[in-house]
Amino acid sequence: MLRSLNQPKHKPRLVGIDLFRGVSAFAVIVIHAGTLMRYSGLPMNNFTDTLIETSRFAVPFFLASSFYLMTKKLYVNEQQTSFISLLKSRSQRLLVPYFFWSLIYFALRVVKTLSESGSINSLFQDPVLLIFLGGASIHLYFLPLLFTGSFLIILAEYLVSRHINLTTLIFLAVVSMTIYEWQIISGNDFKFFVKFGVDCLAEANACSIAYLNIQNPVFPNYSNQIVRLLFVAIAWLIKCLPYTLLAMVLNHPRIKKNTNSLNINYAISLLSLALGITTLWLLNLYNILPFPQSIYELGTAFSLLLCGIAFSNKLLESDVIENLGVSSFGIYLIHYLILTIYVTAMPKVLPNIAILPPVVTMLLISTIGFVTSWLIVSNLMKIKIVSKNLFSA
Repeated sequence: MLRSLNQPKHKPRLVGIDLFRGVSAFAVIVIHAGTLMRYSGLPMNNFTDTLIETSRFAVPFFLASSFYLMTKKLYVNEQQTSFISLLKSRSQRLLVPYFFWSLIYFALRVVKTLSESGSINSLFQDPVLLIFLGGASIHLYFLPLLFTGSFLIILAEYLVSRHINLTTLIFLAVVSMTIYEWQIISGNDFKFFVKFGVDCLAEANACSIAYLNIQNPVFPNYSNQIVRLLFVAIAWLIKCLPYTLLAMVLNHPRIKKNTNSLNINYAISLLSLALGITTLWLLNLYNILPFPQSIYELGTAFSLLLCGIAFSNKLLESDVIENLGVSSFGIYLIHYLILTIYVTAMPKVLPNIAILPPVVTMLLISTIGFVTSWLIVSNLMKIKIVSKNLFSA
């Protein structure tokens, strides 16, 4: 989603990864279109639920591509990244947009609350969530998540400086996946909703909690905010660690020379693998066949990442696809605002929309929201100060 810290500005882009960034941005929009449809009382069914679950590869792919680009120069650049320089660069690229988009979405919440004759005080019941954990909107948590995880680059540089061999690196990646899976199945993974559908800002400690089973017995209702933030950071680091290590594996010189020669046949095989893993995950969700969530997330993400690399080796550069890739971060940030407007307005503009099959309604809202978001972001990025502060471009 974000460019590498050390990536040259004029280096040919990985067009396949740009393409899948756009696809992932659309998948996120599908997920949130479903969320808003449910809140708005528009009909949903098993088809829409399946489409939502099929789209959950999006955030894992964004993580995989981000860490792939962050670790791209590890084996050729001996310069170590200091904590301060990493903090400064990551703050500029992630926390500055996070701050501005939090203000935008919070302002919209204030307007909505006042229009419904509600109390603004209800929006300040969980200030820690609002300030640090993306509480202004459901999707903003990704920025502090990636900000936290990006500090694993220091660990990655240390491992490279110790000349870690490929076998050991793969072993560490498998161990990190096992730890991440334990975190999930133990119920200690990061949860945006503790109680689904709750108004996160109106009820303290109802959202964005990790390690519930450890916190609650000691601090009822997760009342200690420092401990809350600490456990969220731990959960995010454990989540991001396998992405970092697998990205290091892909960028290892012995592997990289093979990925640089991947062709379209490999791309099709990798895409089929991602679809197969997604199918196994759906079977797990419907209690037909158990399948680990960590393997689903990392398997689909890195299959699609390798697929994107394979496409990049053969596809010609495209201005449209490049623009899509560059705009994907902005699309992710602005889409929830656009969807909220459309979902609110659509029943008034199209009063008979409820008679359409729910999956058609979802795809219609998602497509219009995606195109609108892309057009707005693409044009706003031409304004330097907006591009820098809202989209890190």
